[in-house]
Amino acid sequence: MPITRGNSLTMSGNACAMPVGDIKAENHRRVFYYSIFPNMLLSLHPDYVMVHQIWPQSPERVLMFCDWFFHSNAFEASGFHPEDAVQFWDMTNRQDWHVCELSQQGIGSRAYQPGPYSPRESIPAAWDREYLRVLGAA
Repeated sequence: MPITRGNSLTMSGNACAMPVGDIKAENHRRVFYYSIFPNMLLSLHPDYVMVHQIWPQSPERVLMFCDWFFHSNAFEASGFHPEDAVQFWDMTNRQDWHVCELSQQGIGSRAYQPGPYSPRESIPAAWDREYLRVLGAA
């Protein structure tokens, strides 16, 4: 995903740390998202790596863990502001979780009927296909 505003996905829009590795110039304003079956989301940002882990507790409840990783030398560098990324993702996650809670309420309704995925939902659609494949239902 291209970063279209600023240089990073942070509250300020500025990079919060030095680059996490040897990143090609064309990828300095790009984020790579991966879904690792069955319960991990990996986000590779130019200045940090973020991992979400999702641990189902029941059909209505999950535990979410979010961890950030920075270049080991970032901790001694000036301009290291990890809270800029953490605050951004805390805000974003809370908004996403609210939408998920509303969606879950709708799915729990007797009137619910599944519909097709939007073209913008390729990752959830692929995850569902893999889940059904593993269950032997696809």
